Amino acid sequence: MKARQLLVLALVVGVLGVSASLTLEQSPFKLRPLKTFYVVAYFWGYVFYDETFNEVPYIVVNRGDEVVINLIPASVIIRDPGLSARERTYVEYENRTHRSGVGELPPGDPRISLELVKAHEEGFSDHGFFIEGYNKGTYTCSRCGGGHNVRNSLQQVLQEASAAIGTIRLVADKPGSYTVYCIIYCGYGHPYLRVENAFIVL
Repeated sequence: MKARQLLVLALVVGVLGVSASLTLEQSPFKLRPLKTFYVVAYFWGYVFYDETFNEVPYIVVNRGDEVVINLIPASVIIRDPGLSARERTYVEYENRTHRSGVGELPPGDPRISLELVKAHEEGFSDHGFFIEGYNKGTYTCSRCGGGHNVRNSLQQVLQEASAAIGTIRLVADKPGSYTVYCIIYCGYGHPYLRVENAFIVL
């Protein structure tokens, strides 16, 4: 009798062990490495930062990582964006648009300034961020960021204007390179606010 109970117990433990090993990858209780990134969205581009606020060219993670992406509107870092656009000194982000050009407007084209000012004046201060292939997206809420304070760093934004930040949380379970793009109309450059191979899962 005792031998039979031990045999049954061994079979049960074996079945549970095999089942657990097969389902561990899908288990919501699995401990996964957490990777945090910050993305500043501006007219009309994205700048990627790692968890220590170092600028990186792309978001690169390993398969199985849990990933948090915080989308920050550039407008909550330095306020009064209309004036800043006219002066071509909107933080340093919109200067990138001047240097690289946008759409049919080549680098340094004076029409870029006109389009930037127009986008600000028409209130298109928010941007979206969508990861193609993962079907995950978020958007910013600039008006949720509080008053017209000058904020000089991402850390200060996280402390004072967190309500303006959009967040994506996902498990990187599909290896490959994925395009990201804006999902909120943000003026002239909206169709060009798109970065190929910006989210990479190794």
